[in-house]
Order: sequence, then C-alpha cells, then structure tokens
Amino acid sequence: GAGLAIARGAAGPATLLAAYRRPIPRVAEGRLLAPQVHAMMDVSDGLLIDAWRMAAASGCAVAIDLALVPLSADYRAFGGDALAAATAGDDYELLFAAAPDAPIPVPATRVGKFLAGKGLSLTEHGNAVPLPLRLGFEHRA
Repeated sequence: GAGLAIARGAAGPATLLAAYRRPIPRVAEGRLLAPQVHAMMDVSDGLLIDAWRMAAASGCAVAIDLALVPLSADYRAFGGDALAAATAGDDYELLFAAAPDAPIPVPATRVGKFLAGKGLSLTEHGNAVPLPLRLGFEHRA
C-alpha cells in the first residue's frame, strides 16, 4: 500500500516503491509449506480481508494481533502503522493456517490464530482494536 502511494506521487523510500512494482512471489515457500498447512493463500487484497476470507471459507473465526504484523524500517519511516499495513494490500506474502506444533520449513511470523466461531477480531498489545470500516481491497463486479 505504501508503494502504491509512492507510485501515485507521495514521497517515500525507493524500497517500498520497488516492492510494489516488483513483488516477489513466494512460490518456492508455498511448495514447502503445502504439506504442512491446512490452508494457504497470498495476501493481495490486505491481510485483514484475506484472513477473514480464509476463515470464512474454512468455517472458522480469525484473531489477528496487530503488534505481531512485521513492518520494515522503511515502512515505519514512511509513517506507516500496522493497521494501515494490514488493510492496504499488494503484499503478496503467504497467509497460512497450521497447527501450533507443525514444523514450518520456511521463515514465518505468527500474526494470529484461527478459532472456532465466525468473524474477525483484532488486538494490539493485548487490547481489543475495533475493526476498521474497510478491511482491504474489494473487487467490484
């Protein structure tokens, strides 16, 4: 999302623009993860909306801890925060669901968990965070 803002004229680090213009598909990582995970997709429309979609398709709820969302130093210097990053999209990182004790064969960061129930909930440093009005990019027919 920050790279898109820079592409549209905002001042910002070239690394963010490059990440937007030339995303690195995680195909090799996906192939290694596939035997170990229950569900997997890329984050293209935003972490929150894509996690919600995965949970809904799986008949689960999902809880995301914004404090666990990794943010680059350049993104932080650009003024970005975790909620903006989680709703922006164009990340193309992998989102997957795995058992807590599953061996994860690639570097990964746990940002939440899937639970019984429905819906999406957010926390940050143990505090509930209200859902934003927009969870991410929604394609229109």
